[in-house]
Amino acid sequence: MATISRNEQRINNLCISNGFEPKDVCNLTKLLLEHYRSGFEIPQLFKINLDSDGIRDQKISMRRDFLEEMRLPLKDSTEYLDRIFQNLRDCIWMRSIIDMVLDQIAGGICEGDLYKRIIENYYLNSDSISNEEIARAENLSTASIERKKREAIKYLGISMYKYACCREYEEGNEYDRARKHYIDYYEYNDSDVEGFKKEILAIMSKN
Repeated sequence: MATISRNEQRINNLCISNGFEPKDVCNLTKLLLEHYRSGFEIPQLFKINLDSDGIRDQKISMRRDFLEEMRLPLKDSTEYLDRIFQNLRDCIWMRSIIDMVLDQIAGGICEGDLYKRIIENYYLNSDSISNEEIARAENLSTASIERKKREAIKYLGISMYKYACCREYEEGNEYDRARKHYIDYYEYNDSDVEGFKKEILAIMSKN
């Protein structure tokens, strides 16, 4: 059995503690990153432009599809993957979320800066570089870069999953608090349905 680095063991343990096989996290995240990168080749003219309501709905839909897709075996998640693929190339907001998670990775784990650079160079630039090029830039062997890329992909995948879980939980709590507030309000005042809608829309518009 091939030996793995201490960092990779920690990342694997994080995947397992969340109920996932590390290999599955790696394969799925790589698939999504490659699909996202392929969208760079599509002219802006052919991309769908959404208004603020459309973006809000897209964020909610994609987050929930991603969470469901992660929880299912790859062979059973075609429905969710298809919907994610349809939206992924048009997500003008997705890059800011990936960058935020990568910044957290860079500051939160040994070699996090390296992981961030690897993901950026391979998947977030229209002209991705080869293993040999990044190996020279990082003064590492190509075999080491390949291992680090695997670690980076897994860590990004499980980090994006945790972020999505947190947003779903926070959004649910905020919705419940807003709903309780307006139910209490209705007991003493005339119904303010439009006010309730506005507050909920403000909650749902967050990343």
